[in-house]
Amino acid sequence: MENNEPKQPQGKTYDGGVTEEQINKWKAAHKRVVRINVTDGDDLHVAYFKRPSLETMSAVTKVTKTDEVKGATVLYDNCFLGGDPEIREDALLFMAATAQLGQLFNSCLGSLKNL
Repeated sequence: MENNEPKQPQGKTYDGGVTEEQINKWKAAHKRVVRINVTDGDDLHVAYFKRPSLETMSAVTKVTKTDEVKGATVLYDNCFLGGDPEIREDALLFMAATAQLGQLFNSCLGSLKNL
């Protein structure tokens, strides 16, 4: 008889020691907080971010026109709240995290109604 349950990761979780209490403080200060998980082999790296401000979005848009990686760096640095610092230092972890972070630009849907 086969066991079809998914295997639990055997690696470590790196989250910078962020507590539930800290997350609640961030939520109180910033309303919305997103958690980004980046898996590297069996290890899980976690970082927490707030939504970008209009100023941050403007800077990201301007910088991205000439250098997408620098644009991602501006977004990351201005929205990062806490978590594993290695995500910012390791290029592959960083690119995986910023790919997810970039989805914040399109996370809300608007609608138009002709009256």
